[in-house]
Amino acid sequence: MSLVTTKDLMLDAQKNHYAIGAFNAENMEMVQAIIAAAEELRAPVIVQTTPGTLKYASPAMFHAMVAAAASEASVPVVMHLDHGSSYELAMQAFRAGICSPGRLPLGAFCAWPCRHSVPATPPS
Repeated sequence: MSLVTTKDLMLDAQKNHYAIGAFNAENMEMVQAIIAAAEELRAPVIVQTTPGTLKYASPAMFHAMVAAAASEASVPVVMHLDHGSSYELAMQAFRAGICSPGRLPLGAFCAWPCRHSVPATPPS
């Protein structure tokens, strides 16, 4: 499976009355473990990263790692920036393909698919 959007996963969870686990990952081994556990449970999952992790691995690098793992997964996987520290970092994450970058208004990341064009400045 490939990465799915937050919107698609949340709408399905709401429709079918289930919760989605979201887990922070700091490296490849954590990503692999999170997805392996989700597969064992046959449950969709949200893999999150943090601003601290993105200090040493760019949003694009972290996205590529999670996307590679998700492409081999048998369950839906979303990637999320947890507790984004700034609008600028959220936009970097969004432009890298992270479908739910923290700090954007809820409606923004739920409505836009990955890689959609986005505003260049913070909303007022």
